Amino acid sequence: MNWIIFTFLGAFFQNLRSSLQKRLNKDLSLISSSYVRFVFALPFATILFFVYFQNFQIISVILSNSSFVSFVFFGSIFQIMFTLSLLYLFKFSNFVVGTSLSKTEVIQVAIFEYIILNDKLNISGVIGIVIATSGVIIMTIKDVNFFVKNLFSKTTLIGLITGLFLGLSVVYFRAAALSLENISSNFAKALSTLFFGLLIQTSIMTIYLLIFERSEFKKLYNNKFECGLAGLSGFLATLSWFYAFTLIQSSFVRAVGQIEILFSFFSSKYLFKEKLSKIELLGILIFILGVSIMLLTKTS
Repeated sequence: MNWIIFTFLGAFFQNLRSSLQKRLNKDLSLISSSYVRFVFALPFATILFFVYFQNFQIISVILSNSSFVSFVFFGSIFQIMFTLSLLYLFKFSNFVVGTSLSKTEVIQVAIFEYIILNDKLNISGVIGIVIATSGVIIMTIKDVNFFVKNLFSKTTLIGLITGLFLGLSVVYFRAAALSLENISSNFAKALSTLFFGLLIQTSIMTIYLLIFERSEFKKLYNNKFECGLAGLSGFLATLSWFYAFTLIQSSFVRAVGQIEILFSFFSSKYLFKEKLSKIELLGILIFILGVSIMLLTKTS
């Protein structure tokens, strides 16, 4: 049951980070706003990494594992590509169609886990994931007619590709954590994966901003308090996700983790005073049904 607890924590802190970034988007470019999730999370990951291991030798031990290095690198790259793809998606007027279909990442995670890690699901698990994903997609649809009308548009392909990148990043990060067989603690595996992943991502995006958006650094400094809170919540979210990945298949984690959508609805209702529509409520019920089937399938 521990994986459920940490999945809920991951979803909660991710929603908190998203809420903070929603406010930062007013002052920052989309790229630098995404950069916040990496660069301001890295100091927390670095401090915890060295406090936990209490030596520098662990770095050479971890980096000597070629499988880990390749897995965490690909996971980091795919997560950046996911972020950029999502930002590109927002440029379209009918982006809601693409973002809805990007939620198919859970199904794609299950497929990639089978291909890359040979992790299999029973029929009940598959049914639960499909139902839960359907509920999430329904929750994100504001206008059914608009959705159907734009289903065969360019945003559909981009949305599926966005889900593809996120799905691949999730599976590769899980593969990276599991490849650290010389480390017995699942928490240590998750922490190591997080630390090196953030290091790679921060380095790549820092170079990008230095070349193309150098003026954004001043804006980041002016919003350093909000950025720090977003970084802390992002750090706690990702650490929770990664630890859950070491306990169970990431398809289960990501499916149950879509409860983040419920958290965002509560944020919308109580923080931004937005009302829920009937179709959103229907999606919530379908999502809960799918998750219930999954939890009955596997709760250990």
